[in-house]
Amino acid sequence: MAWLGTDLCFIDLETTGLGPTAQIVEVAAADQFRNVLFHTTVKPTVPIDPGAINIHGYTEAMLADSPTWPDVIDQFKQVVTGRMVVIFNADYDSRIIQQTCDAFNLSTEWWDEIDTRCAMYLATDAFGATNRYGTISLDNATLEAGVEWTGNAHTAIADTLATVDLVNAIGNSYSELCRQLEELEATTQA
Repeated sequence: MAWLGTDLCFIDLETTGLGPTAQIVEVAAADQFRNVLFHTTVKPTVPIDPGAINIHGYTEAMLADSPTWPDVIDQFKQVVTGRMVVIFNADYDSRIIQQTCDAFNLSTEWWDEIDTRCAMYLATDAFGATNRYGTISLDNATLEAGVEWTGNAHTAIADTLATVDLVNAIGNSYSELCRQLEELEATTQA
């Protein structure tokens, strides 16, 4: 939990789907104080799966005038570089960032150098697994932590801010537990 005291950047993506060619359709980043640092929709080069549309609501027509990933990647890099990046399901979002870069023949070496942490595994450790994958969903984790959502779930901004609040809630609970343990040790030693 020591990483909670560093300069954190939280990100979330909405995507065209789950597969090996899936790409970013929306990305948001915020700091640990809920300040939105970056947000944009992104025009993908592949069709959006109907299942993904049912989750986030983005269609190809809605994204027709959005910038492409090469148009926004430099801004995104500026926001995440030099910070520890916290992502709910970091493996998945990292894969999608790499796939989106690959779709435009852009290097992914910069992303390989980013120090990422997975809020999903942090939440699983805090609250236990609630699904067949041995993890917990963002919806279930925020419910367990008593976090109230701002905005619509499954938008990059709302999910990013929910992850900020979730990690802060877990950090506060951990700090309180440590304080109580110190008090208990002090009374047993007295």
